[in-house]
Amino acid sequence: MTWWKHLYMGDKAARWRPRLLEGIRRGGRMPGVYVITLPESGNHIFDIRPVSLLTKEEREDNGFLILGTALGYGEACQVVRQMVDDMYQATGAFNWQHYMEILEER
Repeated sequence: MTWWKHLYMGDKAARWRPRLLEGIRRGGRMPGVYVITLPESGNHIFDIRPVSLLTKEEREDNGFLILGTALGYGEACQVVRQMVDDMYQATGAFNWQHYMEILEER
């Protein structure tokens, strides 16, 4: 897995950042911890996934990109709301790939 260099974090998650990121990397049991990723399928903008459901293959896949982390599903929804707001403010559309390109250019 790869961490996006502009990683979004909820307020509670940010307080535990080093421990949280290391636990996710190592594959520890982390109830209540969620990651925000690009969607696996469909017309979604993001997927909110509990860390406990990440597979070993996803954790070892360098192409699996984590865009954000949160403690609790409610905080994950708030992080996604912030991500969508930022994306729309920067691009005027709901195109995450374009938003990522804009951030890379800065």
